[in-house]
Amino acid sequence: MPDSSPPLVRTALLMPLIHHFEEHGGNVDLLLADMQISNAIRTDFDRLIPVKAIYETIDEIATRLGDPFLGATVGRDMARNAMGPVTKHLTREQTVGNLLDRFLISVGSYGNSTNYRLENDGQNATLKMTRKAQPDANPAHPDALTLALLVEQIRPRVGQSWDPKNVLAVVVDETVVPEWLLPRSSLITGSKMGLTLRFPSLWMVLNQAYSPGDTPLGETNKEYGTLAEAVRSFCKEHMSDPKLDITKTARACRLHPKALSRKLSNEDTSFKAILEDQRRQFAIAAIGQGKMTVTEIALRTGFTQASNFTRAYRRWTGEAPSDARSKQR
Repeated sequence: MPDSSPPLVRTALLMPLIHHFEEHGGNVDLLLADMQISNAIRTDFDRLIPVKAIYETIDEIATRLGDPFLGATVGRDMARNAMGPVTKHLTREQTVGNLLDRFLISVGSYGNSTNYRLENDGQNATLKMTRKAQPDANPAHPDALTLALLVEQIRPRVGQSWDPKNVLAVVVDETVVPEWLLPRSSLITGSKMGLTLRFPSLWMVLNQAYSPGDTPLGETNKEYGTLAEAVRSFCKEHMSDPKLDITKTARACRLHPKALSRKLSNEDTSFKAILEDQRRQFAIAAIGQGKMTVTEIALRTGFTQASNFTRAYRRWTGEAPSDARSKQR
């Protein structure tokens, strides 16, 4: 007889979202009470609960925070800060192929609700996640979290070869996937039964130097003579993050934000000036090369809206990016 028991997952998978909710002013005790989930999950990460409860709680967090991109945001933060379940097992893998192998090994230990399969036909590599049963709650945000976690782990390992035009993702709901993660042209609406991510097979063997976002800059960037140079490198790597700020950068430096600000001031600069300069340099070079659209350049430089990027570009150069590009024709 088929197994009629509900799919179960470990509560560890919910904790990054609980922490995010709490950091943004949410009342976790009230949330768990309303969702009829024991407060014990805050310390018992191995406790198994129905996946339906996970989906409903994540959906409720998104509603209470008013965040349409909750899943993607938390997935990105998990990837960049090497935080949370699954992600912590991935940081030492250098190639995309090794990363995905490790991901498949790790994710299976957190529940029995899904099956993952990695296929490679020599042209494209395809990672498929299939649910074992039709979900009775909305999986849109959980799938966006998984997609963001994977994309933000793959992108730095691919380096300059990364091009979203070569990526295809089949998702439950395109509206919960922000442009800073993948453009609409890379998305297809699928069913609630799973998630698919496809990219060029060549990326599987690429081996870019990779370190998680919270690796101490003082340890991994010994080739830099000053703290400002290390921060400059960090900003260059992470400038596509619209929420990149001195707090995240200070955490990577193992410094308090005020200490980082003071040390940079002693070097006659500031975090804001360094980040702005990195974004300006990239934008001007990309506009000149003409290979990316203005929207793509905006996203790569951390702007969620093209209009904000246009204003910044005009401040940097005295002209709009469209005007600068028209001069090249």
